[in-house]
Amino acid sequence: MEKIEYLLKYHELYYQRIQQLKSRVKELKEHLSPAEFRHHETVKLSGRIRGAEKEIADNPNRPDYLLREELRKFRRYKRGLGRYRIIFCFSNNPPIILFLYLNTEESLRKGGGRRDPYEEFKSILRRGHVSNDPGDPKIQKWIVKHTQ
Repeated sequence: MEKIEYLLKYHELYYQRIQQLKSRVKELKEHLSPAEFRHHETVKLSGRIRGAEKEIADNPNRPDYLLREELRKFRRYKRGLGRYRIIFCFSNNPPIILFLYLNTEESLRKGGGRRDPYEEFKSILRRGHVSNDPGDPKIQKWIVKHTQ
């Protein structure tokens, strides 16, 4: 089977979170010794997220990425991220992975918790800030850009 090369795109929610992480890592690099910097949890998390994005791109439809019920149209990555979660959706035609959400320190995974990342993401969905609907104008602009 031929490997699909996916175009990776970032929803503004995810992009903002990644930018915050990058900014924090840069700040840590300026203030910590090289040894302290290498071992800082935020630096490690940033590296694991970059690795996760590459792993997701290899096969975004892995069974262990599946979500259920209200979130069944979305996927999540959790391996190696502790209580952090990456939520994404994808299309094979055109081949796009859209990274949607990465929780913050204030919304670490805790089953049944009010600030659980899955509950936070459901709230974002209900407010209409995120969609996996190909007819959504925000999604359409990425699809159109890719297919031209």
